[in-house]
This record gives sequence, C-alpha cells and structure tokens, in this order.
Amino acid sequence: MTKLSLVVFVWIWHCAVYGQLALNNVDYIPYTSTFLSQPTKQIRAARATGRLGNPQNIRDALSLSAISLQLNKQIESTTASITSQLKDTNDKLEKTSADLSSTQKQVSDLMEALTKANDATKAAQADLDKTNSALSQWSAALKAKASKELYGAVSHFTAALDEKAFKEEMDHAVGQLTTALDAKASKSDLEATNLEVSKLKVLTSPNSNGSIPTSCEDLQTFGFVKSGIYSVMISKQVQNVYCDFSKSNDAGLQKWIGIVDVKSAPVYFHAQRTTSYSTVGSVVPFDSIKLNVGNAFDPSGVFVAPAPGKYFFGFSGLSDNGALARVVLEVKNASSLDWSRVGEGYGDNKFKTFAFHATLELLKDDQVRLVLTQGAIHDSDIHFYTNFFGVFIAQNELTV
Repeated sequence: MTKLSLVVFVWIWHCAVYGQLALNNVDYIPYTSTFLSQPTKQIRAARATGRLGNPQNIRDALSLSAISLQLNKQIESTTASITSQLKDTNDKLEKTSADLSSTQKQVSDLMEALTKANDATKAAQADLDKTNSALSQWSAALKAKASKELYGAVSHFTAALDEKAFKEEMDHAVGQLTTALDAKASKSDLEATNLEVSKLKVLTSPNSNGSIPTSCEDLQTFGFVKSGIYSVMISKQVQNVYCDFSKSNDAGLQKWIGIVDVKSAPVYFHAQRTTSYSTVGSVVPFDSIKLNVGNAFDPSGVFVAPAPGKYFFGFSGLSDNGALARVVLEVKNASSLDWSRVGEGYGDNKFKTFAFHATLELLKDDQVRLVLTQGAIHDSDIHFYTNFFGVFIAQNELTV
C-alpha cells in the first residue's frame, strides 16, 4: 500500500505541474496516457502564459496530495477491518462445518443402534411367540390328562370357600384336594399347594386375642386384608381409623379419623315439680317425670350413674314470695358415705329465678341430688318453674 501512495502522490504532482488538474479554475481535458503522453495543449498553453510552475498551483497540489494520503489511510484501515471480519467469518464457517460433520456422525450412529434394537425386538418377539405356543400345548396336555377326582376335589374346595362353609366342611374339602394331589401331583407341587391351603385356612379361620383391637396392626394380625374404616379402642375411647393394608407396617398403615360416641346404653332424664316445696335440709323430690331413658333417675330426687363417664346436669327454679331460696347440687361416690357440694342456685324473697349447671366425671353407681338448704321453692301445675335434667355425654371405657 506504500507504493500505491507514492504513485498517487507523483500522479497528482505531475497533473498539477502540467496543468491537467482543475487548479485555479484552469480548464483541462484529461488524457488516458497521463505518464507517457506527449505534452498536451494545456501544458503548452501554460508554458506560453508562464502559469506552469506557479506557486499557487504547487500549494494546491500539495494540499490535494495530503488529502489523498489521508484517504489512503482510511482505505487501508477499512481494508484491514474487512480482512479481519472475513477471517472471523471463515473460522466460524469452518467450526460450523466441523459441528455439522459431528452431528451427522451421531445421527448415523443412532440410526445404526436403532436398527440393531429393532432386530433384537423382532427376535425376542419370535422367542415369546414360541414360548406361548409351548405353554398352550402344555396346558392342553395337563387338562387332557387330569383325572375326574382332581377336578371334583378342586371344585368342592372352591365352592366351600365361596359359600363360607363351616370348618368341618372346609377340612373335608382340603382332605379331598390333598388326596387327589397325592395321587396325581409331584412332591414339590403338593408342598406348594399345602402351603397355599394353610394360608387360606389362617385367613378364613376365626381369630382373636381376647381383647378389643387397638390399631390397624392388630386388625391385620387377626387376618383383615381389605383396606377401609374400622373402629379401635385408643386411650379408653372408641375411635375410627382408616386402615390401608397395602402399606404393611409403615406410617401409612393407619390414619386417624375421629372419636366415636359409643355408649353401652343411652341415659338422660327431665323432671319437674307441680307444687311449691319448703322442707329445708331435705332432698328435693319431683312428681312429674317427663323423660327417664335408662331409668337412672328416681322420683325421690336421686340420680344413680349406670356407667363410668361424663354427665351433664342442670336445674332451675323460682324463689317463693317473702322467702329466700337456696338449692345445692351434691354428689356422692359409690364407695363413700359423705356427700360433697358441687354448686348452688340462689333466689331472693321477691320471686327471683335461679339456676345452676355442671359437667361431672362419675363412676358407676355414683349419686347426684338436689338439696333445699334455705327458704322455699315456688311452683304450680301451670307454670312448672322447677326443672332438673341430666344427660350421659360420653362413656369412659367399654369392656368386652
């Protein structure tokens, strides 16, 4: 590129000196043979007029030469940039070509592997067809050679299972099956069949450990195999659980659902008075019994717990005019002779309503009563102000 710059500079100098460039507005006609042609008319005219070698022309030529040099540098820079970009592009094309060749080889290898796998699958399918054919022939041969006694024993055994026959009939069917197998089957087949029969007898025989089951694991031990919702005894309460017997003994075997409200018998009562009562220090009796399910309440005013558990009691009344009224709820343990105060209701001497209620934990045969300790209770057969009621909420423990 340096030689090119020198040639351009010389050409511009020559044209300027000989008047072939439009310097100082001198008209000229360019010629194709700039360096080799004879002096043109412009050169001769310039010599004649004395303009050849004019300092102004020389300065313009030098300025134009400087511009040409700067343009040449820009051309060189652009050429270098384009050359670098072409080289980078060529490198990328070569890399892409290499990647494409690698990918084509991988595809070729995969196609070859797929062809081999397809051939292997066809061979395996052919072997499977042969095996199935051999099994079908063997099964047909066994059916043809089976004796009438063997089929009769198997049919009888199946019928016994389906109809849930008694143990004696099941043993009889198992005996017939064993006899037929002894006569026809090999020793190994007989042992396997006896093992299956033993398993069936365990699953179908009654089983118990003498107590209420406390978990799904207990039920599984008894022979339960169908997943579902079952009731078990947990912490002296009957609770529902979901047993998933497919989970074996892991954490998913049992899922808790909730407590079951189970009672050995329903117990609840509601009693009323139809007249006023004023015998201080005595048990309040009731002459109108509205409800007495379980017969645990006596009209004399005493309730006797029929089972251990939680009970709810409440009473209400009206004090008499001119007299206070104090009524105390008392409880006595079956093994004790003393009564203990639970709470009391109080009404003043101006016909005031009073009430009291409590939830009690009682044992079997514990007693509950109301005692008038002061004043009088006002009542009539029209209004029924005095009410005493109770209900058995939950039983603590169920026994087998």
